[in-house]
Amino acid sequence: MNPATSASQTRRIQNPSSWSLRRRLLVVVVTLFALLTAAVAIASVMTMRVVLETRVDEQLTELGNRTAVEVERAMATGTQALVDPRSAPTGALFAVQEGDALSQHFILSKAQTEQALTAAGEQAVLAVPSDTISSATLPGYGSYRIVAHDVGGARVIVGLSLADANQTLAALAFVIAVSAFAAVSIVLLVGDMIIRRALRPLTAFIATTERISQLPLASGDAQLTNRVRIEEPASEVGRVQESMNRMLNHIEEAFDARAASERRVRQFVADASHELRTPLAAVRGYAEVTRKHDNDLRPDSRESLERIEAAARRMQALVDDLLLLARLDEGREVERGEVDLSLLVVEAVADAQAAGPEHPIALELPEEPVTVAGDALRLQQVIANLLANARVHTPDGTAIDVTLRADGTHAIVRVVDAGPGIPLEQQRTVFERFARGDSSRSRATGSSGLGLAIVQALVDAHHGSIQLESEPGRTAFTVRLPRWQQAPADALREAPLTAEA
Repeated sequence: MNPATSASQTRRIQNPSSWSLRRRLLVVVVTLFALLTAAVAIASVMTMRVVLETRVDEQLTELGNRTAVEVERAMATGTQALVDPRSAPTGALFAVQEGDALSQHFILSKAQTEQALTAAGEQAVLAVPSDTISSATLPGYGSYRIVAHDVGGARVIVGLSLADANQTLAALAFVIAVSAFAAVSIVLLVGDMIIRRALRPLTAFIATTERISQLPLASGDAQLTNRVRIEEPASEVGRVQESMNRMLNHIEEAFDARAASERRVRQFVADASHELRTPLAAVRGYAEVTRKHDNDLRPDSRESLERIEAAARRMQALVDDLLLLARLDEGREVERGEVDLSLLVVEAVADAQAAGPEHPIALELPEEPVTVAGDALRLQQVIANLLANARVHTPDGTAIDVTLRADGTHAIVRVVDAGPGIPLEQQRTVFERFARGDSSRSRATGSSGLGLAIVQALVDAHHGSIQLESEPGRTAFTVRLPRWQQAPADALREAPLTAEA
């Protein structure tokens, strides 16, 4: 097992705050039951101990009184008989103290024979107070309850063994321990089943929320059809489930309204862009014809026509970009085929050098061609937009580095410029439509603010990704695209996307 995994599991076990609700409830129930069982067991054993000692004390009192009478009678008659062994239980202790020593002492064995006390036993017996039942431990014989009576000039000491009582207590404790263990095990199993069943609606609730959390809600295409099944409407969990379903209904209605609004906006943009292309082409054409074929135009009129042509070209490019974004928003896939990305990068760099010779561009390519799956025209537009962004938003003379390399199943294109960088607060919105750069990234030509938005949309349409890293003196755009993998033609061809009407 991985040591890191083992340490993580150990921390979860030792930290109750990380436990699930089911585990917490189960631990609490089992712990309370175990504590109550232990309390009852201890009380039962202590009560039984008191009962057994009381019974032994009653027998000891009777035996001690009878023995004292017999000793007194024996002393009166001058005989040496201490007690009749047949009337005493096994393990009974009898002793007579005269002065500071025991004149007679023995313990009845199981064979009803008399066994003399050891020296340590004699000392323990001599330390027993008179007329009081006390406990003592006799080395070699165990625990005893002992009573002493003063008879004439001597003391009669009688004791009964607690061995039987201790055996009874041990057997009782063993039975209670086994029963408690079995009861705790049963409570653990039954409690787990009951708690698991009681929390099943909550588990279903969690599963539903996890499925919803994995939906692409930001895309607007998510279908919130998941609902929590309510098993017990009157319970607290049932009411939470009902509230969750109502909230999901409201969210679904809001998403449907938002999706409908976005569809209307996309359709409007697509229709407007499509309709604007014809009049823009007409304006541009008439202006160009008028400028070229009317030699009587004054210089200021000719300059105005040139500006009209430039504005028409820029507006037509903007309309084409909006139409492309609208069609990508509709989910239309790009054409997929084998594309030599190395050749596209070379051509895009050559075009960029021709369009902006004031920006030196360095190109680094691998030795082998890198092919990807996609639309050559759209991928060239991605690279061209990145290079145009680097030229437009950096001062003249700013170096631009373009690298292409293969990394496993992906091709990586990186465009890096040494410009002033993009402020941190603008990096989060740089791929949004009509996003404008900070004034520090000065530009000499106009920008529609759609270049990077188109790059993002086209990269997503090719199932790739784009990443921005920017700091003063360095801004890098990294595009990752899936490499070409030979497959049947039917699986590679999808509906083509063009900018034509």
